[in-house]
Parts: sequence; C-alpha cells; structure tokens
Amino acid sequence: MTRYSSLRLVLALSGAAIAFSTPTLALARDGFEADEDGLTAELGDIKFNLGGRLHLDASVFDHGIDDGSAADVRRARLEFSARIGDVVQVRADREFAQADGWRNLWVGIKPVKDLEIRGGNQVVPFSMEDMQSSNNMALVERSLVNTFAPAFGLGGSVRYANDNFTLAGGYFTDALDDEVGQSRVRGDGFSVRGTVAPIVKRKTYLHFGAAYESRSFDALEPPRFTVISASSLAPRLARTGALTGATDLTAYNGEFAYARGPVQVQAQYVAVQIDRAGLASLDYSGWYAQTSWMVTGETHRYSRSAGMPSGPRLDKNGAVELAARYSEADIDDATLDRGRASILTLGATWYLDRNIRVMANYARTKTTDSLITPDAEGNLGVVRFQLAF
Repeated sequence: MTRYSSLRLVLALSGAAIAFSTPTLALARDGFEADEDGLTAELGDIKFNLGGRLHLDASVFDHGIDDGSAADVRRARLEFSARIGDVVQVRADREFAQADGWRNLWVGIKPVKDLEIRGGNQVVPFSMEDMQSSNNMALVERSLVNTFAPAFGLGGSVRYANDNFTLAGGYFTDALDDEVGQSRVRGDGFSVRGTVAPIVKRKTYLHFGAAYESRSFDALEPPRFTVISASSLAPRLARTGALTGATDLTAYNGEFAYARGPVQVQAQYVAVQIDRAGLASLDYSGWYAQTSWMVTGETHRYSRSAGMPSGPRLDKNGAVELAARYSEADIDDATLDRGRASILTLGATWYLDRNIRVMANYARTKTTDSLITPDAEGNLGVVRFQLAF
C-alpha cells in the first residue's frame, strides 16, 4: 500500500471511529445501527458488523549505539464479522499498517452448545497474552513472552467452553502473512490450551491456564525469533536469525491472572525447545509479571468463552489506568548465543470513552550475553492515540 493510500485509510478510520463514538450520531433504521460497536446490520437471522482499529504511535528511544525517534501507524485494521443464527460465524480482518496483510480470516460453526469449530487463519490457542486484543492491552506492546507465541496460523481448531473451564486445540501451518516481529513461517503442527477459572464474578476473577505446542519445519523454511522492544518503532533488542537445521519445536506455557476490584495482575512463563538435525537442541524461554490499577475505580472483565481477561469494564465517562510490567526473553543457548533481553515498563492510559484512549509508556531496556552485539541498556518513551470501534 502506498503512503498516500495509507493516509486516506487512516483519515477514513479516524472519521468513522469518532462518529461511532459520538452518541448523537448513532442511528438505527431499517435494521442498520451505527454506534460505539461499529456499523451493524440485521437481515432476519443474519447479523453483520463492520469495525476497525487505528493505533498511532510516536516514540523516542536510546539503546546502546541506537537512538532516535519515530512516528508511524502501528495498526490500521478493518474488521468484518457475520453471524447466521446461533450456528455460523464468519470473521475477516485486514491490516493496512506496518506488516500489512490478513489477520483473522475464518469460518466457525457451533453444532452444539459450548462447542465451536473453526477453519481458516486464526490466533493459535497457546498464549493468553497473544490471544488478548491489542485494543485492551494495559501497555502499548505485549511482553517479551510474545517472542515465542505462535500468533496466527492457518488451520482448524475446536474449542469447548463452559462457565469456568475451556479447552481448545487445533492443527496449524504457516499464517497467511507476517506480523510485526513475528514471521508467518511457523511450521506444521498442533497446539492445545486449557484454562480453569474457579472464581468469576463481576468484581473479581481467578484464572489458571496451561498450553502445549508441537511443530515440525521444512528445511527450506527454518524458524526465527525476534525480540522487539517496548515500541515497534525502536530497533529490535535481539534476534536468532534463521535457525538452519531446525526440525521440530516443542513449547510449554503456564499462565495466571487475578483481579479484585480495580486491581488486576497476570503472569506467564513460556519454554521452547528447538531440535536440529545433526546439531544440539536449543532451549529458549521467557516470562513476565504485570499489574494494573484502574485509578477511577472500574473493574475488569473476564471472557468465559475464550478463557482469558478481556480488559477493563468501561462506562461512557472515561477512566484512568496505571500499569507496570517486567518481562524477560532468553535466546542465549550454550550452542548459539543470541543474548538475553529484559524490559521494565511503566504506563498510564486515559480512556476518553469506550472507543478512544491515549497511552503513555516509559521503558527501561537491557540486553546481555550476545556474542554478536555488546551488552547495552537504554530508555524508551512511547505515546499512542487509539481509536477502536
């Protein structure tokens, strides 16, 4: 997409989101409605929705010999969904910024209560943080654990969910398109994730989850891992490069989340093993711990169907949130030293309403133990203006 076309899309999304977030512009006529949830149309048992998200970032950073500033569109996405009765659902999301391409592009059916089957390009059920919407994140970017998350994959999945338990799994191959910091090449294999939430109430929840992933790789398409900073505009902190000779991947994920009143905490640990033909295996890992506080007193939502936290419960009067997170990614192995990275991030978010928010983050970054780059520490600041509808 050309820069001129991207600018036109940004302006269109901005105008649409502002219009939908303005109550006086909401309308409902002949089955059509435009409000904070986008443009919705109902034709009998068929319901359509057109939404989108626009994330505008500006960042200042220094890390070792790398320093500078930048501003860009982090995400500019159109999102279409359709539902036929209570059985069939269709989703199509197209990204137009940075790593542009398809995101969700799938068809799902619910043959019986609590069971859903999906086919197409979809988020692989593995990591809680990876599955959470970027519209609801307490900080501008996901943690360093996301280095090892599978993100999207092309394949089929089955998910069962009741009030306090979910189990999801599927078989996937490479995603349709790359994402920022994540190659679409992920090999072929399966993933399974289970969660239990012994407490789910309006003002509190308690969540535990675990996941397993197994993949195999084509010799001509080896995997690679990239550790992005606290802003996608800053230089990458570390990377493995193509892991030539990789044959198989095994990954494990453990997750925890708890909310009580305006306070929420969540944490994850991911371990990855890469087997290589004729070479020693590689062992990587990452973890994070995060907390957030709704200064204005709002509570946090929990999605029983997806088995994960789903952001603050906002009203139309705006809100303020403070958040902090520490995360690490270790791609330092005795046979292939690519280093360790850590980030301490502090953030503040002002929710103007349910559609518009402004985020400001400060991060302290650190990289060590790499054979190809010297140890370094740095500082980063990033501001985001977000529209979502």
